[in-house]
Amino acid sequence: MNYEQFKSAVITRIEQLLGPEISVQLHTIHKNNGIKLDGLVITDKASNLSPTIFLDYYYEKQAVSFDIEAICRDILLTYEKKRAKEPVNIDFFTDYTILRSHICYRVINYEKNKELLETVPYVRYLDLAIVFYCLLNISETGSATILIHTNHLKLWNITVEQLYEQACRTTPNLLPYDFRNMTSVLAELLPSMIPADSGTHKVSTFCPMYVLTNASKIYGACCMLYPGLLESISEKLNYDLLILPVSIHEIILLPAVTRGYYKELAPLVSEINQTELAADEVLSNHVYYYSRASQSLSICE
Repeated sequence: MNYEQFKSAVITRIEQLLGPEISVQLHTIHKNNGIKLDGLVITDKASNLSPTIFLDYYYEKQAVSFDIEAICRDILLTYEKKRAKEPVNIDFFTDYTILRSHICYRVINYEKNKELLETVPYVRYLDLAIVFYCLLNISETGSATILIHTNHLKLWNITVEQLYEQACRTTPNLLPYDFRNMTSVLAELLPSMIPADSGTHKVSTFCPMYVLTNASKIYGACCMLYPGLLESISEKLNYDLLILPVSIHEIILLPAVTRGYYKELAPLVSEINQTELAADEVLSNHVYYYSRASQSLSICE
């Protein structure tokens, strides 16, 4: 079964299971780094917001044997779990005085997202672009967000500079940073592999690596933009910082014992991007350097 046949079979079966009162549509969704995916959107009269369910994922997962019934059951379970149970009032999206307390920013790769950047407001930053979104809510099943487009600025009668200034105030409050040493992160992910008596300080001294993200662990790489945060971390560690942008969701920080150390780290970032990340999670292949003297971030060349 090829992909086109797969999509047709899934949509047909979902429509049969849900009946004519429910709308089932397939949309092309533009993801980060120019990735385009097929998103299944199921809507009913009880709600005006629905989750997007990506069929590409199910096709890859079932590439050997296609059990359409099982796939459709899984899709419907996901839909029921994530859909809004009642209509959501989105009229507030036209009122900037209300909306501005929900505005956040995130960072994406500039070169890989040029098509997207033609339609959204952004601020260029190193080899990255800062883009903006409205954070509606955060729950155990994820967060509801709306990407801000250029036409929204016209609706609200504001500039990109005003949007950026607002996001600088709002993002750290809505999504506070989470800064931990690598040992703590590994102990949480792989508790059976970290001895109880290993001691965080002992291991972090041997391998002084730290993970910086935000409380939701989504788009957490933008924490390096939080006012005064890198300055505070570098003063605490008493070193300049080497920063590895290992995904759009998190970065790794190391004390810059020697600036030349980055030459050994750059291939590591590239390898992580190529082997460990989904294509839409890659942020950059560069290593960054934070200088305490200039209080600025730069690309290591």
